[in-house]
Amino acid sequence: MLRTSTRTRSLATLLGLGLSSLTLAACGDNGTGGNEEEVITTVLLTFTPSGGGAAVTAAFRDADGDGGNAPTIDSIGLAAGTSYSLAVRFQNELETPAEEITDEVRDEGDEHQVFFTGTAVSGPASNQAAAPLTHTYADMDAAGLPIGLANTIVAAGGNGDLVLTLRHMPPVNEVAVKTAQAAETVRSAGGFSTLGGATDVQVTFPVAIPVP
Repeated sequence: MLRTSTRTRSLATLLGLGLSSLTLAACGDNGTGGNEEEVITTVLLTFTPSGGGAAVTAAFRDADGDGGNAPTIDSIGLAAGTSYSLAVRFQNELETPAEEITDEVRDEGDEHQVFFTGTAVSGPASNQAAAPLTHTYADMDAAGLPIGLANTIVAAGGNGDLVLTLRHMPPVNEVAVKTAQAAETVRSAGGFSTLGGATDVQVTFPVAIPVP
């Protein structure tokens, strides 16, 4: 299960003059048998045009986990005026074969949500004027709240950053932390300082979409 561990691994990396960054924290097992953790080294985005056509992919990879090597990150380049289905995946590629963390996020959807913010995004968690990407959620947990593994993106011309954040929000004293207002809380605060829970992974993707 993905649960916040009593011992948290974290990684913060700055790339490309501040254009690309990662904050990674492991979600692990907090049982008495040890502090086994789930590590996220890879974030995969697949944009599939709603009207058909070739998918566009962008990936973050930190091949050595919290080692000293710099991660790699792709820029997001879409076609202006196009609607896309966006699938998000999380993996641990330190394992062979790669461990699919996505399934655990989905299974514990009542405790997890992916947020899309940054200068390139307008949507439930981000209010940016003239942003080139408009985001809406396309999936939900058992309570009808968004998870963010499936999404819809409408692209327009422009540049900026898409900040993807996977937030872990387990109940506190049997009271739900994840609520229908989670995205609005992030949007109003301009970040996660007033949102309960902890960040599992946060990646900044540069976005560059030619103006038609």
